Amino acid sequence: MHPFALHCLWMLALALPQLHAIAEQTPVARVTNDRDADLIRELIRRGEFETAERLIRRGLQSATPSSDLYARQTIWLSELETARRRTIDNFENEDITAAQQPTTELITAYPEHSRRLFLESQQIAVELAAAEHDLLAIMVNPGDTDRGERALRRLTDAAAKSESLSKAAAEEKTRLNSQTSMSPSVMAMLADLTRLEQETQVQIVQIKLMETELFPNGSDDRLAAATAALRSADQALTRLPSECQARNEVERLRVVALLRSEDFERARRAFDELAREVSPDSDSRVRALDIQIDLHSNHQADAIKKLDAFYGKQPTQAPLSIEMDLVRLESLLTRNDTNKNSVGDWIDSIGTRHGAYGRRRAETIAIGSLRSQSGDASADGTGNRMDPSIIAAQGRQYLRDGNPLRAAQLLASAAMTESNPNQAIQRSLEAAAAFVAAKQPGNAADILAGVAKLKPTGSGAAAAHLQAVLLKTKTKPAASEIEAMLRTTVTMWPDSEHAPQAGNWLIKLLSADKRIVEAAEVATELGLDHDETALELWRQAFRESDPADQSELTTRMKQAFASSLGEADVVVRYREFAAYFFDRDALNDLPDSAGTDSYSETLLQFRLRGKQATELPAPPADILDDTVARLMQDGRQNASLRVTIANQIESWPEPSGNSLDHAERQIWLGRIEDAKATVEALVKESASPGWVIRTAATLFGSSDNDEARRESIQWWDRLAAGLPVGSDDWHKAKIESIRAIKQLGDAERAQQRARYILLTRPPTAPDLRRQYQDLQ
Repeated sequence: MHPFALHCLWMLALALPQLHAIAEQTPVARVTNDRDADLIRELIRRGEFETAERLIRRGLQSATPSSDLYARQTIWLSELETARRRTIDNFENEDITAAQQPTTELITAYPEHSRRLFLESQQIAVELAAAEHDLLAIMVNPGDTDRGERALRRLTDAAAKSESLSKAAAEEKTRLNSQTSMSPSVMAMLADLTRLEQETQVQIVQIKLMETELFPNGSDDRLAAATAALRSADQALTRLPSECQARNEVERLRVVALLRSEDFERARRAFDELAREVSPDSDSRVRALDIQIDLHSNHQADAIKKLDAFYGKQPTQAPLSIEMDLVRLESLLTRNDTNKNSVGDWIDSIGTRHGAYGRRRAETIAIGSLRSQSGDASADGTGNRMDPSIIAAQGRQYLRDGNPLRAAQLLASAAMTESNPNQAIQRSLEAAAAFVAAKQPGNAADILAGVAKLKPTGSGAAAAHLQAVLLKTKTKPAASEIEAMLRTTVTMWPDSEHAPQAGNWLIKLLSADKRIVEAAEVATELGLDHDETALELWRQAFRESDPADQSELTTRMKQAFASSLGEADVVVRYREFAAYFFDRDALNDLPDSAGTDSYSETLLQFRLRGKQATELPAPPADILDDTVARLMQDGRQNASLRVTIANQIESWPEPSGNSLDHAERQIWLGRIEDAKATVEALVKESASPGWVIRTAATLFGSSDNDEARRESIQWWDRLAAGLPVGSDDWHKAKIESIRAIKQLGDAERAQQRARYILLTRPPTAPDLRRQYQDLQ
């Protein structure tokens, strides 16, 4: 066989993804007779990258760039760079570029290189390695949707490039076959291109199988992806010759697809047909597939027998086969007689036998088994139950080895699947610490919050959740996300010592966002500072609210305090608050109190009696303004109380001199001239006389006293006289004066005024024009 063709077969066997779940999906593989290829392959497997690189670069120096030998060495260098990146935690796009760089530079320098298509094949292999890296990551962390989406993009792109490469290989074969002279080199190239074309067909099926790993076991999406892979295999078989290694490989992948479809009977029949062409004894990938079918179809005894035949009494001395080693791990995880040490030891052995990449795949299988048993609602505790401590121990080892991110991922998996609440919280703390060490505070926050909510009864769950909030702030999240997390801490652990801390933090957030009512509700729920914090927030909410909204506000406050009004001291403070801030119609259902001699209780009783109220003593100076404000609001809401309230307040010291409230009380008492004098004095003293005039006009106009209404006409006209003629504010003042005239019963005069303005100074605003028309 041509050396380059042998190399290409080996290159694809090494570089293409080897996911456990699609089991032994290595494409067409053969034992090479190329000593250098064997040596480089073994060095890469052992992780001896520096030695391998020295050998490859020595080979590059001894070859000319346009030669087959140089192309082969270049592909090896790309494979080496790919293997290096399999050991890191995140195979980024720039890592793909770096691993492809050797082949990219050669293609750029020699665009007509005879081995260009084979170089391009290696570039696709790098992309598939990166996609597999993502798949292994999301199997550990299914919530990593970003990597899941990236993996799908990479697989889709690689599939398209594989299709294109297959067509290009076919076109190149057609071109070479059209030559009149068939030299040995042309014949060798045709053979290599035929194999490359066939290998891309295998690769396309592999990619479809890899896509199944994006979805959970047993899900409809996974079954659909497996069906698509089966269809892809059937299509590939129609394009392949009846006898070739590629066809055998597609047949093997077809069995894997059936296994993924959970059609175990068809998988066994298809496997039996495959075994007639490829003996399990001669191909460890086929042997592993045979055992995997046994495991999934509940033939564990047969699987164990076949494994024992391969591994004997010293499994670590068995022939190297990552496929068999991973199937043995699967078997250990399903056995009833397996202890956790044997599983952990075998994972370590896989790492020793196959390097970091093999260890990752082994851990992925173990985590998948752990997650599956954790989500099995029918599990009754019988049979083998994998201990999450196995995964936790693996994670701690990564931490000791200086790989905090991988440690964090494994510890997080152990925490999420731990059934013991206390241990789950402890492991989440370990995972969070590792994530922080890996400079990923967001993931640290997510694992702490996730496990705390999953195991809320665990010791330290509330503290862990609050710590998650602190960590989340380091990621600069939206305020709404922090708010939601704090609310969770408060509501899930209301009796913990951490609820007040979370509550105070939440109150600050809500207050900063001007959501005072919500802040007050949180403070009330927690009873912060014996409800003093809550009451102060409610005071702020009432003072800043519109009078029209206070009925709803009162309802919300009553609901917030409903559960705490069984405490006598809370009732006293609640009644005191109501005396100053609740409207009269909200006072009837106040909880009873043992009674106090406080002024607020006296005020409350005065308000409750209404028109039957007797004299109310003057309040202390420090609450005079609040008392006056409350009573004035009662008078504005109920005209029948105005005289009583006005007489009462007027007998006290004036709270703020010649105020508009004083003028309003004079109006309530029918002292119109006194009210007019009070307003005139305020106009002279005010820095904003227009505002005083407008308010006075409104006060006079809202009275039932005709004299006051007539006075309001003067104030509205006076206001208009100080405004630009024809402006919207001028028209509004004129409309109010006309409305007052009409209310006094002089409809004809009102009509004349309205008609005159419409004729001489019509407003431009349709609403104002309509108001004039309504007054005609």
